[in-house]
Amino acid sequence: MDSSTLTSSSSLIIQCAGIVLVALLTFFMTRSIRRTFLDYWTIAWLCLSAALISLLLDFNRAGLQSVLYSAYMLLEYGFGFFFFAGCRNYVSGKRITARHIYLMTPVVVMAVAAPHLMNDVNKIFIPHAAIIALFFGAAYFTLGPRRRGSPSPGLKVMSFALILLSLDFLHYVPVFSYALIRGTPPLAYLKYTFIYDLIFEILLGFGSVMAVMEDLRYEVEGANRELTKARDSLEIQARMDPLTEAFNRHAFCSLVEQSGDVLKGMVSGCVAVIDMDNLKPINDSLGHGAGDSAIRVVARAIRSVIRPYDLLFRWGGDEFLVVLPNVTEAEALKRIGRLNEAIREQTRILNPPVSITVSSGIAPFASMTDIKQAIELADTKMYARKHVSKALRQSADRVYISL
Repeated sequence: MDSSTLTSSSSLIIQCAGIVLVALLTFFMTRSIRRTFLDYWTIAWLCLSAALISLLLDFNRAGLQSVLYSAYMLLEYGFGFFFFAGCRNYVSGKRITARHIYLMTPVVVMAVAAPHLMNDVNKIFIPHAAIIALFFGAAYFTLGPRRRGSPSPGLKVMSFALILLSLDFLHYVPVFSYALIRGTPPLAYLKYTFIYDLIFEILLGFGSVMAVMEDLRYEVEGANRELTKARDSLEIQARMDPLTEAFNRHAFCSLVEQSGDVLKGMVSGCVAVIDMDNLKPINDSLGHGAGDSAIRVVARAIRSVIRPYDLLFRWGGDEFLVVLPNVTEAEALKRIGRLNEAIREQTRILNPPVSITVSSGIAPFASMTDIKQAIELADTKMYARKHVSKALRQSADRVYISL
């Protein structure tokens, strides 16, 4: 073995070792990362590893050059085809089909037949290099849709490597054509091309691994966003009364304890405790469905007399709490005083019609620290008014009976 062949063999061994490491890396990645394009790229790197091993054996097996060179060409076409298929799946999610395999028939025939029909490797390598450059160029243009907008670093590295490899293999066409014309290949130049190829292929492998990890990161980020949305939705459901779509008592406690954004700026105001007067008779006479409808009517009526940023809570079964920030007690009394009239407007939609009334109590608070005391005072006032209203109704009933 002359020094030139020895140098070429050494360079090829280095290239082969590097590509085998890339193939092993992607292979082990497929054990834990399920991506079709990663499977295609792994097959591609395994094909390239086998192709380089075949070429290395071709340098040292005098009687098997034609067979080994056919295997080299065929496996390199497999590398180009499966890398292109991986890029296509990476962009569009499309898989290869039998029709795509059939399209490989011409290059397969060439890989099998050419080494047996032509003894000059330089002649064979000219169309071979052009075909490999075509595969790399096709893979580059396939990635085009993913490069639009804001391409990821991995995609940039992979695209750059594909351009370099396309130019690298394409430049072999004039180099070997010139060698055929002159009769001797430029051995001093060609003995180092394996190193160039290795650098560009390692860059391509590095970019493809980056692209896989970026895709995995995007999936994890998407899953985290969905989990966050689900958590927020569950948190809202936990704080929302499903019947009236008002906040519940748990929401009020959380807001007070955490002093969240909703309560910022509520340095003073009033609270109103509102209780239905006749929910039990409605439930007893018309059923609980009618009672639920009555509760919803009261909630809608309350919303119609308060401001959009006032807070409505379902405080109990038929009891509501309204927090009215930055209003005087007189303004709060005026608003809540319109409530029974608003309820009468709302009850027109009920079938059968139901008479609904409420009792309320209002108390001011100077800051959020004394809002609980204000609620207790409003609750006391509400029950006092309820007892007065009940006494007046009973008195009116006795007068009616005596008449």
